[in-house]
Amino acid sequence: ILRFSPNQKKLKLHKYQYIYAWLIYCLLTLNWATYKDFDSILKYKKMGLIGGGKNQFAIELTKIILTKIIYFTFILFLPLYFGSASTVIVLTGFLIMHLIAGFILSCIFQPAHVMEVCEFPTADIDNIIKEDWATHQILNTVNFAPKNKLISWFAGGLNFQIEHHLFPNICHIHYKDISKIVEQTAKEHGLPYFVCPTFRSALFRHGKMLKKLGAS
Repeated sequence: ILRFSPNQKKLKLHKYQYIYAWLIYCLLTLNWATYKDFDSILKYKKMGLIGGGKNQFAIELTKIILTKIIYFTFILFLPLYFGSASTVIVLTGFLIMHLIAGFILSCIFQPAHVMEVCEFPTADIDNIIKEDWATHQILNTVNFAPKNKLISWFAGGLNFQIEHHLFPNICHIHYKDISKIVEQTAKEHGLPYFVCPTFRSALFRHGKMLKKLGAS
């Protein structure tokens, strides 16, 4: 339905993805809550990425199932059983919550990755890309609105997506200071450091990339 890389096969419907993509983005967290975890763990098993012995897959799958049960019990069953709101109201609220959250998160994540400046490298026959891990992150990630304190707060520092990738274990309140060091280090090694000055410009450039991927 969506073409996010020039390496993907282009379909006729992709010509209009720069229009309909924003509607599909609303489904992001709903997909996470229902399908994505099960799809991911099956892929990880197929790729041999689940260690810990022969029973580890069953253990991880059980964790996913139990957490889903807990989530849907808390978010749907309890309001329906103990609350005074009708089933329609509860389900409508649930969907609205996810549609808004999905749209907001997509508008934060997508401009950080699906942009014209990103390289979209392909792996060789041995499933290896030529760049090292850190270089790969810098070449395929874009920051936006680095001077906007409101965006930084609202996005939890995810507008500093380069630093988020390079230092996932460091608290996001330090990303702004770290970004200056990362940018200088990138320049010293002849690497680009991609930044959109505003959130609006990042969304606009992402939209242009969607249109380009649908046309080329």
